[in-house]
Parts: sequence; C-alpha cells; structure tokens
Amino acid sequence: MSTMDMQNNLFYRLILHIYWLTVCNCYFFLFCIPFLLSLFWFWNHPNTITLLLTLVSFIPIPPALTASYHVMGKIIREKQVELTKSFFYGVKTNFIQCSMLGLFQAILTIILAVDILFMKQHALGLYVIPFLYILLLLNVCVGIYLYPLLSYFQMKSWAAIKLAIWCFTTKWKTTIILSALIALLYLLLYHFPKIPWYLVVGPFCFAVMYITSHLFVEIEEHFQSN
Repeated sequence: MSTMDMQNNLFYRLILHIYWLTVCNCYFFLFCIPFLLSLFWFWNHPNTITLLLTLVSFIPIPPALTASYHVMGKIIREKQVELTKSFFYGVKTNFIQCSMLGLFQAILTIILAVDILFMKQHALGLYVIPFLYILLLLNVCVGIYLYPLLSYFQMKSWAAIKLAIWCFTTKWKTTIILSALIALLYLLLYHFPKIPWYLVVGPFCFAVMYITSHLFVEIEEHFQSN
C-alpha cells in the first residue's frame, strides 16, 4: 500500500488520531505530576506554605494546555503533525506568558471562591454573591478562548484577554457550543470518576480547536486585512 493510500485509509487515520491523542495526554500528564503531588500534600497538611507550593506547581499546566491546543490545531489544519516536536515547541513558545496568565486566573478563582464562602455567612452576601459569581463565570469564559487563541496567534497578554472577551461576548453560537462541551466533560467526569481528568485533555483540546477553527481563520483574515 502506498503512502497516499495509507493517508486516505479511514482505519489508518483513526489509529493515527488515537495515537496522537494518547501521546498528547501523556505529555500533558507529565506537566501535571508536580501539581498533583502538591495538591495531595496540601490536603493532608493545609497551610500557607503548602498552598504556595501548590500554586507554584500549577505554573507548568497552562503552557502544557496551550501546547495541547497547538498540536490539535495543527492536526485539524494540516492533517499531520510531528507531535513531540510541536508539543514542546508550544510549551517553550508560550511558557512564560501562559504561566503568568494561568497563575493569575487560578489566584483570582481562589479569591472569588473564598469571598463567596465568606459572604454566605453575612446578610450583605445576598447582594454581593451574584456579582462574585458573575466575575467567576467571566474568568472561566475568558479562559475558554484565551489559551486556544494563544496557541494559534502570537500576541501580547492584554490583547489576548481583550480578544477572548470579544469572542465570548459576540460569538454566542461558538460560546454556547464550547460551554456545552465543558458541561459534557464535567458530567462525564462526574458520573465516571474513575476516568482521570488529564486523559481527556487531548480529545477536549481537539474538539475546542475544531469548534473554533472557522472563528480563528476569520480573526486571522481580519488581522491580515488591517
């Protein structure tokens, strides 16, 4: 069988995609190991030091997630990918930027969650808590677009945040589909807790990049025209 015949063979393509998704999951898991160990330590010895160590160990995860988006985007656009090379290129290219953005979002999430728990004990919380939930939801929704955008475009952090907010607030159809995807992932992990969450990262990133592919092409054409 020729190389062209193999590339057009449905079974071969299926096996190749399963291989890519599996290897991507493995690479992502490697970057999660420090965080998982620190999280286990924190829950057994909760204090300020273990919390800080847990936050520090979280730093490699956003670049690894962005690299996973980068790899899946290449598969969708080019139908081929040198997975190892592309993954670690994505980590290296976006490490500092995505680490800082991810750490900022993680700290903001912790602060908002603590504030919500605190305000539930006070009468004023009836008015403040809805606002805190809106901020928490906005933080999550910005993250839905932020890391896929950074995997596709080279841009400054503030520009990426503004573009993510623009996508979230104007591209309602895409936002609803992505939100449904996250809800489906949550239900899957909730009802089948034995499935490690990091093993679904590859398929999840593939789905996100597939859903946003036309939107990112539209944005790219807009940038080129200006």
